[in-house]
Amino acid sequence: MIRRLFSVIGLLTLATLPALSWANSTAAAQQNGLQHDVEHEQQLARVIELSGLTGLSLQARHLAQRELNKQQAALGFQYQVAGRVTQLWSPVQLTERLKQPLQSLTQQQLQQLIKTLNSQVMRQARSKENAAVAGQDSAEFLAYVEKLRAQPPSVGRLKTISDLDQAMHFSDLILQTRASVYAQLQAVLKNWQPPANWQTQLQAEAQEFLLYTYRRTPNDGIAALTRAYQQPALKAWLQASSTLLKDPS
Repeated sequence: MIRRLFSVIGLLTLATLPALSWANSTAAAQQNGLQHDVEHEQQLARVIELSGLTGLSLQARHLAQRELNKQQAALGFQYQVAGRVTQLWSPVQLTERLKQPLQSLTQQQLQQLIKTLNSQVMRQARSKENAAVAGQDSAEFLAYVEKLRAQPPSVGRLKTISDLDQAMHFSDLILQTRASVYAQLQAVLKNWQPPANWQTQLQAEAQEFLLYTYRRTPNDGIAALTRAYQQPALKAWLQASSTLLKDPS
């Protein structure tokens, strides 16, 4: 009897082994899936961080506030515009929109994208751009722009800067941001109109900014940066993001 009981217990134990093995496999698969999801989200966040595109959020906020101050808008109108701009251009909302074109990329493609954005030529470019942004109100910047307008650079230099602008979608992304903010201003301030020919003016300002940013960078150095922006995965993402931001609502 005791021997038979042990036999039954043994059979029951053996019978549970496949179920336990399946449960452990399922738990391991779920854990691996969660880990993959976490790593995927980290990769997406890293791409967006390295791109610097969330800086568009700050530009949107500053632009809206500048125009509201010019109009001496009532506080209620300011709150309305701020709310509408935040809904579209807060760092969280912008990040979520920028993630959308990345979702279809494989882990390998995301790794390549991160590698490109974290390359030496890209890091150097970001450093120069940050310095230029910080110095936009400096006497050096204003003097450079004044000289630039009096003595335009060579056709070759302008072509090199134009190619970079097109590859990185610099002026295009700023234009999408400004157009969106202007739409929110017009929706709240019924008599407000954007400046005449603002798109042309913005294009000129973007060109001046890039010329200033890379004023000490030779054409071949700028061309190398342009080629980095033309890497397939980065090129596709920037194009998709630019298209997406044209209608953020």
